[in-house]
Amino acid sequence: MMAKQLFGPSLIAELQRDYMHAKDIATVLEALTKRLDDEGIPFALIGALSMRHHGYVRYTEDIDILTTREGLERIHERLVGRGLRPRAEGLRKKLRDTEHQVNIDVLMAGENAGGTGSPVVFPDPRSDGFLVVEGRRVPDLRLLLSFKLCSGVWAHRGKDLGDVQELIKANHLTENFAEKLPPELRSHFLGILEQARLERDIE
Repeated sequence: MMAKQLFGPSLIAELQRDYMHAKDIATVLEALTKRLDDEGIPFALIGALSMRHHGYVRYTEDIDILTTREGLERIHERLVGRGLRPRAEGLRKKLRDTEHQVNIDVLMAGENAGGTGSPVVFPDPRSDGFLVVEGRRVPDLRLLLSFKLCSGVWAHRGKDLGDVQELIKANHLTENFAEKLPPELRSHFLGILEQARLERDIE
């Protein structure tokens, strides 16, 4: 008896789509980097794509960048309407590449990472704490984990707490690393570190 297809496209179709979308993201990232550099707009790559530079690869649907308030204004003056557009009317920080339909989320220096009340403020992407990798600035591991912890705890994003756990595993972090983090984040880091160790023991 032939098995009944329950719902959705086939696994192969999904994988093919993921592969093509990943190629689109790479194409858009390369073009976006050049355009931002050409316009003198300071930016850093954050989010899932930046984790690849710290040993953890996770599929993502979009590109997350950090810029300044002036940088965001420049993006709207020079790039929006020329290959980029807001994803909905009135949205200034949620953009989309019009050719490849890749979403670009913009975060701004001076905002609280994870939302109001979090202990970490996004710094200027030109400041210390960012590394230059392949011509793009990315947060160092301390800064990246701080962003992820704030997003997970203050914005209640479980996926970001999962990212913290995977980054702990990929970089073989121990309790000593907690001292590099803001005091308000250390207990959260240590709790996830313990969970990562328990999972390793089970495996």
